[in-house]
Amino acid sequence: MASINENDTINTNQLAASRPLPPDQISPKSVVLRIAQLKYVFHRNWRLLLILVAIGGVIGFIYDLVHKTRITYTGTIMFNLGGGSSSGGFGELGQLAGAFGLTSGAPDANIFAGDNFLIYAKSRPVVEKTLMQTDTINGKDTLLVNYYIRHSGIRDKEWEDNDSLRAFYFKRAKLPNEYTKLEQIAMSDIYTRIGTEMAVKQPERKSSFMELSCFMEDERLAATFLTKHLKTIEADYQKKQTKKTREMYDLLTSRADSLAKRISGTENSLAEYMDQNQQVIVAQARIRESKLTRNSSFLTTLYYQALTQADNMRLSLIRETPLFTIVKPVYFPLYREVIKTAGMQIGIVLGLILSLIVIFFRETYRSVMKE
Repeated sequence: MASINENDTINTNQLAASRPLPPDQISPKSVVLRIAQLKYVFHRNWRLLLILVAIGGVIGFIYDLVHKTRITYTGTIMFNLGGGSSSGGFGELGQLAGAFGLTSGAPDANIFAGDNFLIYAKSRPVVEKTLMQTDTINGKDTLLVNYYIRHSGIRDKEWEDNDSLRAFYFKRAKLPNEYTKLEQIAMSDIYTRIGTEMAVKQPERKSSFMELSCFMEDERLAATFLTKHLKTIEADYQKKQTKKTREMYDLLTSRADSLAKRISGTENSLAEYMDQNQQVIVAQARIRESKLTRNSSFLTTLYYQALTQADNMRLSLIRETPLFTIVKPVYFPLYREVIKTAGMQIGIVLGLILSLIVIFFRETYRSVMKE
């Protein structure tokens, strides 16, 4: 019985030692064996690996030769927006409510407030106003949009296959409602390209400074566009922010001019009447003279009141006009960046990936056929 039990114990230990691992576990020995087999796989396929990587590298190198190196110039203007005083919808009452946190949680409807200004500065109407301005470039008055067409690279890229657009230019500055169909297409392509070249941001969230930047393929074009675009934003901003005050100022000025004409007519009539009736002592004639004198005095009082109100409104217009203060203008030379194509690097990577896929299927097929 003792010998039988000893044999049974030995067989049990051998079975326990040769018991396979569960399928969800990998032994260190199998890992080492699989890693050791990789050198045989590399030995069998190293020529294929080198050939495919070399082919990918050659194709990428040819791509780099065909495509030109792109050079861009980056300019930046930093400015501060402020100086305009506007009381808002409820005046001092609204400011008092805001101090106690009683204002509504709705976003500010002012297009020049917060993130609205960032969107507004890149909007198409503002960009078109900038492009339709004339500036002296290289000693010659040039429409900015035509200079952009010639020097931005849009002809060699977006319009490469369109002969009509490659020969296109604007004959004069126009409003958007005056564009022809071809001009609309050209302006749409130009604005789309500028949208990728221009950026408006706030360098610091707690700061009131704004930064306008762009990168273009011509140094003079980038600097001129930045300067003109900031002036366009400033003029349009001031026009919209002071619209109501300017309307009231124009109304008061027109009223003062009208009163001045009425005073001049009344005074002329009074002088003429007094010249013709110097020796007249009839009461009715004196009443007529008194009436003309009273009208002249009344109109004179209204005229001076209108002038005073117009002057006050003009001072209010100056006080409410926002002020753009340039903190950092465009400095020459602009930052120059050479953008090279990475065709060769991409070709090598793609060749390596393709070779690994081919080797994987090749080794799988070899293993299946061997079994």
